[in-house]
Amino acid sequence: MFGGAFSDSIIFVVIYYFSQAVIVFGNLMTYAIIGRILFSWFSMGSGGRSTNRFALILNDVTDPVMNLAKKIPHTVGMLDLSPMIAIIGIDLIVRLAIFLLGKIPY
Repeated sequence: MFGGAFSDSIIFVVIYYFSQAVIVFGNLMTYAIIGRILFSWFSMGSGGRSTNRFALILNDVTDPVMNLAKKIPHTVGMLDLSPMIAIIGIDLIVRLAIFLLGKIPY
């Protein structure tokens, strides 16, 4: 029904907005991990977990990524580097996804 130029522009728009969604999701996960780090410095409840509802939500959202990062040796003395590993991993995945989306012929 519609010509080639129209369908090519639709594919371009879909790829563009999908790549933007990948970037936004990566940024939100990075900010959630940073928020988790900041909340970990404040008061803790019993068992070492925060009683703050927002901190609990951040923990629930970031646990899948943080659990993957904790499988890699990640301590330097008393310093836990797993949040930094998780943020670097998220950044690499976002960059790879954007690169691959840019290679799709349309």
